[in-house]
Parts: sequence; structure tokens; C-alpha cells
Amino acid sequence: MSTFFGGATPDGAVLLDYEETLTALLSLVGRQVLVLFSGADGSPFVAGVLSGRLERGEPDPRLQELLLRADDSLVETLFFHVGSRQTGFVLRPDDFERSFRPSGGQLTIHLGDCAVTVVSQGELGEALRREQPNAD
Repeated sequence: MSTFFGGATPDGAVLLDYEETLTALLSLVGRQVLVLFSGADGSPFVAGVLSGRLERGEPDPRLQELLLRADDSLVETLFFHVGSRQTGFVLRPDDFERSFRPSGGQLTIHLGDCAVTVVSQGELGEALRREQPNAD
């Protein structure tokens, strides 16, 4: 990824439904990712950044009440950790608006008014790779 589009859908992007989005996220579990949070309206600003290994799991118990809300009925709530159990994002079908892949190393998910972009390769993704000290 060399261009960040914010929440805007660029020409040629592949649109994904909820199940395809979930499959795409699960394919990234265990990999180093950069996650960018922005507005879904298309403005290319970044409101938050997380980086680290993407894992699927339960939120920290202290976050349960906030993230699960007071739903009348059970709603599938999936938490993806990024770097630690206290950081990540939630995917719920009732918040899901749309998702798209503008390039091979970028997945953008619209959750309400928020766009969550997961980057796994490209120029911004290269920031995930730390230089290894020489073992000389």
C-alpha cells in the first residue's frame, strides 16, 4: 500500500459482504498488520493507529460491558486484537456497512461512521518490519 484512501472507495476496489470480510480478516490472523482508523465519509485523515500481530479473541473483561452494549438479543461480536489484548477493534454485523479491498495488502471496513483499514503489505505495511540487528 502506498496510498491511503481513507474511507473512500477507490476505482477498481473489490467490494466484500460481511462473510467475505470476516474471511479476509481471518486470513490475516497471526500476521503483522497496521490498522488505521478514519471517517467513513471519504476524508483521508487518520484518527488512530495500531500495529502488531492480528489475533482473534475475546476483549479484555474490563471492556466487555462497553463493547457488548445492552443488546435486547445476542449479536455476534468478534474482537480482533492488534498487538495486545487491550487494543484492537470489534466487528459486528449490525454495525457493518460495507467493505472493500483497493489493493492486495489493504482491507477497509466501514463500521457505522468509522472506517477501519487493515494494512498487511506495501510501503505503509513495511513500517511493520523492524530491522533485525546483525547476529555477527
